[in-house]
Amino acid sequence: MTSTSRELLREAILARDQPRTTDLFFRMIAREGRSVGDALGVVTAAQAPFVQVPSHVDVRDGQITLINNDHTILGLRTSVSLTPYLPEAYRLLPLLQSVWYIPAGLDIWNQLRGRYPGRYATMKGMHVPPPSYGPVVWHQEQAPIREAGTVEERLHAHMIATMSGDVRRSYGLFLGLAADEEARPLLRDHLIFLGLIDLQDTIAGRKARNTGHKALRARAVTDLAEFIGWESADGVYYIGVPDMAVGPLYYSVYDAACVTVTSELAEAGKQLPQTNQTPLTPAEVEELVELLMTADAATVWARITTHLRDGVAIRSLGDAIQVAAAELILRTTVGRQFTDGQHPFDYCNTANDWLRATRSPYQARVLYLMAHFVNDSARANKLSTPLLEQECAGFDAAGRSPQALLDELDEAILAFDVPRTTALAHAYLGSGADRDAYRATVALAACKFQ
Repeated sequence: MTSTSRELLREAILARDQPRTTDLFFRMIAREGRSVGDALGVVTAAQAPFVQVPSHVDVRDGQITLINNDHTILGLRTSVSLTPYLPEAYRLLPLLQSVWYIPAGLDIWNQLRGRYPGRYATMKGMHVPPPSYGPVVWHQEQAPIREAGTVEERLHAHMIATMSGDVRRSYGLFLGLAADEEARPLLRDHLIFLGLIDLQDTIAGRKARNTGHKALRARAVTDLAEFIGWESADGVYYIGVPDMAVGPLYYSVYDAACVTVTSELAEAGKQLPQTNQTPLTPAEVEELVELLMTADAATVWARITTHLRDGVAIRSLGDAIQVAAAELILRTTVGRQFTDGQHPFDYCNTANDWLRATRSPYQARVLYLMAHFVNDSARANKLSTPLLEQECAGFDAAGRSPQALLDELDEAILAFDVPRTTALAHAYLGSGADRDAYRATVALAACKFQ
């Protein structure tokens, strides 16, 4: 049954038939009674060979151009996480939206060269007629590589293969580790860390940018493996793991963070997860957020160092940086620049999720990366001025019930009315009304976009 379902889905995906692809996925759950995890295992296996790229940069007319990251796996992971916040009747909606997207996300490399149809070709204004050929399979499936040594030694071998861009060896070593049930918790921790440290120096003036995507991909791989079951997640691995070693790879900021903690913190900060327990005060949070929005990079890192020397807890600093990442979005007014706020926010969210689960001695180093990404985005987009008070000024929520505010909020989101959306959200959250209802409204609104 699984093999038949996979072949039917693959046929629909390769035909770029979005309604049929989505219907086949829906039928597995609603009519065949299969679990969501089982259905995700099938659909990821069906699409996996066709959503790879050979590189994340191309060269055209002597200029470097970006080859985007595959978003199909990111949509599926986010859908799984979004589901619990939705009303019961809508809990399949984000998954169906994500599956609908899959046929439009194949062979991005050739889409951006105008040789294959899909979302990225359309986004660039290219009309590509239906081809007589299918998408290129850029990376082949690999057999698991099970080398001798401890789990830690095998993880280190995987790290070196990934950081050196050896796609085949990196993928094979991962599969060998994933087959070892006892290694999986360490493998999850390791893969996300490996994604977090692959972060570009700056987005300012750059066309080719990785914008923290390797961290998002690593989290998608491990979260979906947990949800589907590691034994049944081969499609997830095929989609996400080879790309971890696809270049260009960026480790310069992490290198700088290592130099900083080694020179400025006792034992290179490796004991700080145990020793630092003091939370930031509300005033210190506000001060750090403003610093991240307005200061230069050296000043930001110096403040992180000072807080760590003063015993401030790593999780408290991570939470404050997450608030600053949200502030990036609140200060953005130009539509095309929202991505420069959303990517640091997603990256920091992944980092904070990792910080809450890991026992790694290298946690402090990731704080510097988080702070750098947020600060770089703020400076690149000149987001030095807060807008919340201005956008909420003059908005009067008097006489509106909580439900009326939520109804208006949904309308404002769908109308892309950013100031009104902000004012309505601020009014509702300040009213003390039920936050579960707020989360459900916003989650459902997010599911309406495709």
